[in-house]
Amino acid sequence: MIDMSVLDLAVFLRIHRPSRGTSAGEVAQTVSHWFQCDVDPREVERSFPRMVDAGWLVRRPTGMRPTIKGRKHGRQHLRGIVRMLDQGTKMLDVARMMSVLQLAMIELDGEHDDDDDQG
Repeated sequence: MIDMSVLDLAVFLRIHRPSRGTSAGEVAQTVSHWFQCDVDPREVERSFPRMVDAGWLVRRPTGMRPTIKGRKHGRQHLRGIVRMLDQGTKMLDVARMMSVLQLAMIELDGEHDDDDDQG
């Protein structure tokens, strides 16, 4: 199902990178930089409960964390974006394009521990 918005995907990818904070303000700052426009931290904060309800994120005492379901959903959407950019020509190799986008496929493809199962 295609139900992850571009903002949801950006928020998920930002939260997925564990070496950074996951407050709405920190996420909004990064996403603003990526899209070169202002992203309101309140909009990011409003996305958290929806993403938790969808099973893509889980709230922990240390902040929002990704789930395996979120990784699988994000991977599907990223690949779809690459195919959309390719416009059916099959000239873009999805794995190579993901590398060009500086997204290690193992981040979303790896079978990591599901944060839902922890504490």
